[in-house]
Amino acid sequence: MNPGASTPKDRAGRGRMVIHRFRRDIRKRRGALGAGTAFAVIYALARVAEPWPLKVVFDQVLFHRPTEYNWLIRPFTVFGTTPLALLGGAALILAVLAVIRGVAYQWQDYLLSRAAQEIVYGIRTRLYRHLHRLPLSFHQSRSTGDTLMRLTSDIVLLRDVLIDSIVNLSTGIVLIILMLVVMTLVDPVLTLAAGVVMPLVIIISSFYGGRIRVNAKRQRRREGQTAAIMHEALAGMSVVQLHTAEEREQERYHDLNRRSLKQGIKGARLEAKMNRSIELALAAGTIVVLWVGTLRAIHGALTPGELIVFISYLRAAYRPLRRASKTVQRSAKALSAAERILDLLDTEPDLQDLPGAIEAPPLTGRIAFDDVHFAYRPDEPVLESITLEVQPGSSIAIVGATGSGKSTLLRMIPRLFDATAGRVTVDGHDVRDVTLHSLRRQVALVEQDSVLFGLSIAENIRYGHPDASDEEVAAAAAAAGVDEFASRLPEGYDTVVSERGASLSGGQRQRVAIARALVRECPVLLLDEPSSGLDPVTRQEVFDALTVLMHGRTTVLVTHDLRLVRDCDQIIVLDAGRVVAQGDHDTLLRDSSRFRSLAAEFEGAGRRPPGAPERRAKPRGVAGQRILFYSHNGVGLGHLQRQLDLATAFHARHPETAILMVTGSHAAGMFEYPPGIDYVKLPSLAMVDRYRTWRARDLPLAHADIMSLRAELLEETVRRFRPDLLVADFLPAGPHGELLGALAELERGGGRAVAGFRDVIDEPPFVRELWEANGTYEALHRYYAAICVYGDRSIADFATDYGLTGALADRTHYCGYLGRGAQSDIDVPLLERPFVIATSGGGADGGLLLEPFVHAAAAVRPGRGGTWMMVTGPLMDGVEHDRLAAMGAAAGITVRRVIPNLRAHVALADCLVAMPGYNTTCDLLSFRLPAVIVPRRGPSQEQALRAARLHAWGVAQAVTADAGCADHLGAAITAALDRPRPPVAPVPLDGLARAVDVFEQVLAGTLTKEDHVPTST
Repeated sequence: MNPGASTPKDRAGRGRMVIHRFRRDIRKRRGALGAGTAFAVIYALARVAEPWPLKVVFDQVLFHRPTEYNWLIRPFTVFGTTPLALLGGAALILAVLAVIRGVAYQWQDYLLSRAAQEIVYGIRTRLYRHLHRLPLSFHQSRSTGDTLMRLTSDIVLLRDVLIDSIVNLSTGIVLIILMLVVMTLVDPVLTLAAGVVMPLVIIISSFYGGRIRVNAKRQRRREGQTAAIMHEALAGMSVVQLHTAEEREQERYHDLNRRSLKQGIKGARLEAKMNRSIELALAAGTIVVLWVGTLRAIHGALTPGELIVFISYLRAAYRPLRRASKTVQRSAKALSAAERILDLLDTEPDLQDLPGAIEAPPLTGRIAFDDVHFAYRPDEPVLESITLEVQPGSSIAIVGATGSGKSTLLRMIPRLFDATAGRVTVDGHDVRDVTLHSLRRQVALVEQDSVLFGLSIAENIRYGHPDASDEEVAAAAAAAGVDEFASRLPEGYDTVVSERGASLSGGQRQRVAIARALVRECPVLLLDEPSSGLDPVTRQEVFDALTVLMHGRTTVLVTHDLRLVRDCDQIIVLDAGRVVAQGDHDTLLRDSSRFRSLAAEFEGAGRRPPGAPERRAKPRGVAGQRILFYSHNGVGLGHLQRQLDLATAFHARHPETAILMVTGSHAAGMFEYPPGIDYVKLPSLAMVDRYRTWRARDLPLAHADIMSLRAELLEETVRRFRPDLLVADFLPAGPHGELLGALAELERGGGRAVAGFRDVIDEPPFVRELWEANGTYEALHRYYAAICVYGDRSIADFATDYGLTGALADRTHYCGYLGRGAQSDIDVPLLERPFVIATSGGGADGGLLLEPFVHAAAAVRPGRGGTWMMVTGPLMDGVEHDRLAAMGAAAGITVRRVIPNLRAHVALADCLVAMPGYNTTCDLLSFRLPAVIVPRRGPSQEQALRAARLHAWGVAQAVTADAGCADHLGAAITAALDRPRPPVAPVPLDGLARAVDVFEQVLAGTLTKEDHVPTST
C-alpha cells in the first residue's frame, strides 16, 4: 500500500475539518447556498420525471396496452385517452419539465457560483490580512512565489471542496435516491441488481481519492517552488541579463517545472485509472440489468415500456455517480490546497500586541537599549549585551562591518524583531508594552532599497499618512527635492510609477521615500543605508534632503558614509554583534583603532563582492603595481587554491593591480581565474619522498633537466613581468632551490617578497631538519620582508616549533585562517536532503578515502535517503576513477570527477566527508559544516596534527584510515547528520584581509627585511 495514501476515514475527517474551519465563510453565504441547493433539488426532480413519458409512449401509444388510470398515468390524459391524445400529453409534460429544468439549472448555477466567488473573496481577504500580521522574519524565510500561489490558485481549488463537497455531492445523492425510489416502484428486483455496483463505485473512489490527494499536495508544493523561481528571476531580471544567466535560469526553472510535470502526469494517470474502473463497473451494472430485465420482460414480469424507462432511470442514476467520482478527484486536489492555506492561517504571529498593551502616548524620542540580546536561531547570536541610550532630538550613527548586526538593531525599535533578552524602551516604555500600531505610526524608516508601490508619486508620498492634505504632500516633496524631477514628468505628481518604482532612478526613489517619511512628521526617524549605491551628485542631493528630514527628530542612522557619520551626536561601533566603541567622531578617531580602520575603508572604496576582504585606503606605492604569486606544486590542488584566494582578495581591493600566478599544479587549467589575473604553467613535479626529492610528473626528462627548465622559466618570468611583490607559498626556496634565481632577479629589480605558510607544516623536529637542509632559513633571511602564517599561534608557534626566531620572528605575522564568504548557489541544483558529499581534494590519494565512503554509503544511505555525492578529483588516475565511479553508481552515489563550483556545493552540505587539508579546514571553519575527516596516513603528519585539533574543538569527527574505516565512517556520518551545527572554532577567519594588509605594507615599504643577512641560522 502506498504509505502516503490515506484512509477514507482520514479523508472524511480532513474534509469535515476544512469545512469546519471555514464554516464562518460558508455561513455568511447560507442564503445563496440554500437557494441554490433548492433549485438543484428542483432540477433533480425534473430529471427524475423525464423518463416516465417514455413508458406511456411505448406501452399505450405504440403497443396499445390497456390504460390503467392511476396517479402516474392521469397527467398524460389531459387531451384524452386515445393514443394520439396520450402522445400529445407526453409531449406537453416533456416541454414543461424542460422549462422547469432549464430555469432551475440557471438559478442553481448562478446562486452557487456567486456563493463560491464570495467565499473565495472572503478567504483571500482574510488570508491577505493575516499575512500582513505575520512578522518580517516569516516573510524573509518564505518564498514570495509560493505565498502568491496560496493566495490565488490554492484558494480557487479550495472553492471546489467547499462547494462541490457540500452542494454537488448532496444534490447528486438526492437525485440518486429519487431515481432508486422510482426504479423500486417499477421493479424491485431490477433495482437490487442495479444497486450492486454502487458500493463498488464508492470503494473505487475511496481507493483512488487518497492517492490523488497525496499526489496533488506534492504537485502544489512543486508548483509553489516553480512560482518562487519565476518570481525571483523576474524580479531580478536586470541581474539575470547583466550576468548572461538566462540559460542558467531556464535550466533551473526547467528542472523544477519538469518535476511538477511528472507529478501532474502521475495525477492524470491516477484519475484516468479511476475513471476507467468506474466506467467498467457501471458498464457491468448496465449489462446485468439489461440481461435480467429482458428475461423478466419475456416472462411478463414487466412491460417493454417499463424496461425502457428502468434503463433510462438507471443511466440517469449512474450519471451522478460519474459526477461524484469527478467531485472526489477535484476534492482530493482541493484538500491539499486547503491544507496549504490552513498552514498559513495557523501560523501565529510572533510579534503581536501583548495582553494589556497600551496605546503609546505622543513620543519625544528617547530610545534605550538595556542589555539587549538577539538571535535568529538558537546558539547563533546576532546581538549581545547591547546597552545604549539616545536622547530626544539627537542623532546616533551605527557603524560596523557587514553582518555585525546594525540593521537588526535598527529594526528592533519599531518591533520588527523582538529582543531574545533585555529590553528596548521608547520614552521609558518597553516597546512590547505598547500596541504595535501606536508605536509604528510614530516611527519613520528610510531603507537602503526604498520600495515604491504602483501608485502615483503623490499617493506614494501619502502612503504613510493617508490623511495628509495636498499642501502637506507638496511641502514634503519640496523639502525632499521631489519637485525637481516630478515637475518634468508627464502627469507631475499624478504620474503612476512602475512596480517597485523601477521607472524612477535610485536617487529619485530615495527622495520620494524621504518625502514619505517627512509627511508623517514622526518623532523617531530610522535611516538604513539611505545613500548606498548612489552617484556623487545624487548622493549630495539625498544628503540635503536628509538634513531637512533629521532636523528636530531622534535619528538612528546605519550608514557607510562618513559625511553623515561625522555630523551625528554619537557614533556606535558594532563588531560581531557587540558594542566595541562609542563616542563622537573626533573621539573615536583618536581612541578607537576599529573605527579608524572602518573610516579608512569608508573613505576609500565602494561596495566589495561577497567573500572579498574589506577595502581600505590604498597605501603608498600599491596602485598600478604588479604581483606574482608562486605555487611550487604540492601534492594536490591546495597550494594553488590558497594562492588564488589571496590573489583574488588583493585584486578585489586593488583592481588596477596586475597579478600573475606561476604554478606547477597539474590541474592549473581547471581553475577559474578572475579578470585581471592570469597564470603561467610550470612543468609538473611529483613528490618522491617527504618534501625532499621531486621528479618530473609527465615529461620524460631527467631530474636535472626538469629542475633547470622550471628555474629558467621562473627567472625569465620575473625578468619579463617585473613584479613589485612576489608571494611564495610553503617552500620559500622552491623544490631543490628552483626559486632562488628568480628571487635574486626580483631583488635586482627592486621588488620585494613575502613567504606564506599554512597553519601547520609537519612534525616540528622534521621541519627544522628539513629547512636546515634545503636552505629555507637562509632564503627567508636573505629575500623575504615578511612571513605570513595563514593560521593561528595556538595551532603552531612557528618560533618555538619551526625555529623562526630572532629577526624571522619579527617578520612573522599570524593572519588567521582564510575564511570563506557567502557562496552563490545559483549553479547548484536543488538537492534532496540530506546532502552528503565526499571529496579527496585533487585526487592524488586515490581511493584511500572514497572507497570506504562508498561502503559506508551503501550501508547508511538506504535508511537516510537524500543525495550522496563524491568528487574524485582531476589528479586521480583514470582507471581508479572508473573503478570508484562503478562502485559509487551501484551504491546510489552521484560520482563526479570535477565540479567547478565545488565550494558552493560544500557550503550547502549536511555532512562533508574529506581529508583535513588546509582548504577543507577553512571550509569547515567558515561554513560550520557537520563533517567527518580522514587524515592521510603519511608520510607527512600535517593532516593528522590538524585532525586532532579539529576533533578537539568539536568541529569535526576524525576517523582513522585503517582496515575498519568503512564501518567507523558510516557510524561517524550517521552521528554527524544527527548532531547540531558545530560550534564556532576559537581561531580568527579574516586571514584574507589581514594577509592583504601585510602585502600592502611590504609594497609601501613599511615592512622590510633586516639589513644584516646571515649565511646560516
